[in-house]
Amino acid sequence: MTLPTAQHAAVDLQHAHRELLRVVDALSPADWDRGVPCGDWTVKDLIAHLVGDLSPSGAGLIYAGVLNEQFIADTSRFFDVRGRNRAVVEERRRWTHEDLRQVLFEAHDARIAMTLRLDERHQEILGYAVPMGPEYDLTVEDWLWYGYHDRQHTDDICRALAIDWTPRSLDFLPEIEERLRWFVRSQEGFLRAVYSVADDAWDDPAHGDGESEGWTYKGVLAHIASNEERLQVRFRSAAGKAAQAEIDAVNDIDAWNAEKVGGLTDATPSQLVDVFLKGRNDTLEALAALVRPDLESSVTVSGGGSVSVLDFIDRVSNHTSWHAGQLVPASSRARLSGER
Repeated sequence: MTLPTAQHAAVDLQHAHRELLRVVDALSPADWDRGVPCGDWTVKDLIAHLVGDLSPSGAGLIYAGVLNEQFIADTSRFFDVRGRNRAVVEERRRWTHEDLRQVLFEAHDARIAMTLRLDERHQEILGYAVPMGPEYDLTVEDWLWYGYHDRQHTDDICRALAIDWTPRSLDFLPEIEERLRWFVRSQEGFLRAVYSVADDAWDDPAHGDGESEGWTYKGVLAHIASNEERLQVRFRSAAGKAAQAEIDAVNDIDAWNAEKVGGLTDATPSQLVDVFLKGRNDTLEALAALVRPDLESSVTVSGGGSVSVLDFIDRVSNHTSWHAGQLVPASSRARLSGER
């Protein structure tokens, strides 16, 4: 008998995929060439990415019994998905809109079919930990819940239709580029957590202490969304381009959170993601503007301490990961399992 979590995950994915197809079906030929904020892909590129590899993916590995904890840990630590994504999109640039739409329709068929073959024989492996970052762990069971990916990129397409954006690439110093692997991965891990949150969970209290004590899950998202402005000030300060008043403001954490997070109270989760992505793009532009002498400067952090620019990039990534971990108990998968 199919595991209940597998059945629910398949239904969740089917619902998310139907909504994605509804949005794609409404695109005009010109819409496919619109830029997706805030990055270097067009809508057509994004749909090429969404097609995936048409394989059973994680569900296939689970069913075949080839997963072990060391393989999972190594993949989590070393695999850089950016290169694969770029290669897949580049390969499919010659495909027509009609080709992509047809293949997108059946993109998850193998994944769903294999998910529905999982039974009690596979229960143990579903509990294996999947380390995503500091204080942020998923389980193999979360791999079955892939609906988040279609939800995330359905929003991206809607964003592209609402905002005029010219795709562009940013260039970074090699030392910064090296740190961006984890920086971008923590961002993607955070968005995965966001789009996995159950619709009825956003106003529930999130577990946390310190600055996040008493926040709701939506409050955690609002904090991350508003925090990008602080990061930009800190990186500009390393280049000597931030006023002392700006630095003082970002160092007053309680006042900043009260003003900035409080100002986003009425925003929807989707609108908060809009704020986060716009802010994250501005942060990346601040990093791209740094020149080599700036790497010798330090960034002043809350409490009066200072760290190097490169170390601060890692601190930002760890901070994003930690808050992503806060959202995990609000996921549809976790709530179904009673892990609130």
